[in-house]
Amino acid sequence: MIAILSRLSAALRCGLALPMVVLSLGLAACDPQPPMTVNTLQQPSQNTQTIRMAEYRVAPGDRLRIVVLSDPELSGEYEVDSAGMISPRMAGRVSVVGMTPAEIEELLRTRYRTDGLLRVARLSVDLVARRPFYILGEVNRPGSFPYVSGINVAQAIAIAGGFTRRASKTSMTIQRFNQTQGMEERVTEDSPVGPGDIIRVPERWF
Repeated sequence: MIAILSRLSAALRCGLALPMVVLSLGLAACDPQPPMTVNTLQQPSQNTQTIRMAEYRVAPGDRLRIVVLSDPELSGEYEVDSAGMISPRMAGRVSVVGMTPAEIEELLRTRYRTDGLLRVARLSVDLVARRPFYILGEVNRPGSFPYVSGINVAQAIAIAGGFTRRASKTSMTIQRFNQTQGMEERVTEDSPVGPGDIIRVPERWF
């Protein structure tokens, strides 16, 4: 208000007509700048807005189905253990962490041929279940939950029983799988969630 009165006084001293001054001030008042909020300042990076499942790489907690067409008795389902290993029938322990299903297929074909178990190793590897995601903080049921393809933060919160009354909905963060500990980004309820991600919902102060 003080700034407007000062501009009005200065304009009148310069000889401008009162209607023109009022019109100028009115237009300025009708075109305010949008407020800067936490969400506009700290949006997630473009690289993490889209979770690329086509480039999915296996990690502990994932479950794989191996179908060996050349010998069905070698088929089975296996969960990747904490060391990133699986133990397919007659193949021993195999490290698969960081590999795509297609790369695991080729690895097992080579293993079965090299060991002389299969002369022609026809097999496929499919991802049955992805590793869980985690929600910590001010939700009704914090913990780990089975991953659902295409899920976003709002849906993840709903799976965890919703927000508590103390939850700060504007200060949520997420740590992406394989990111360095402590490397987190601000997220909104529309942000995507990937397998192994950790969502944190802090407590609001008032």
